[in-house]
Amino acid sequence: MAKKATHYSETPIEKWNAAHFQAYLADEHVKHYGIQYASAGGKLAERNLIAKYIGTARKPGMYRKETLKAFIDACFTQYKPTQQYPGLSFWFMQEYMTRLLQQAEMESKRAEAEREATDDIEEVADWL
Repeated sequence: MAKKATHYSETPIEKWNAAHFQAYLADEHVKHYGIQYASAGGKLAERNLIAKYIGTARKPGMYRKETLKAFIDACFTQYKPTQQYPGLSFWFMQEYMTRLLQQAEMESKRAEAEREATDDIEEVADWL
């Protein structure tokens, strides 16, 4: 029996796959802009692009899943729809809003360094 796919909201982000991210994009698009999400280049091409960023079961990605979600959230926060471009697509985000991805990556690395420093301090405190 095949395992039932779970909605992204019921799945920890570290277990998200490209399909979870696509569902998240669709829900956030309706929430922010009140219109349905449309992927540029088709769903399969978008899924492959997302997989390139987050990795697959066989191949590591370029970014942590938390970083990619933070990037998507920042794009939705910053993008102002126009008559000509009433919504976003992941392709548009990664093509024209990469500075937000770099900012999300910097923040992720900063948070990771802080966690490691805290872990080191706790380890020394336990040792003492």
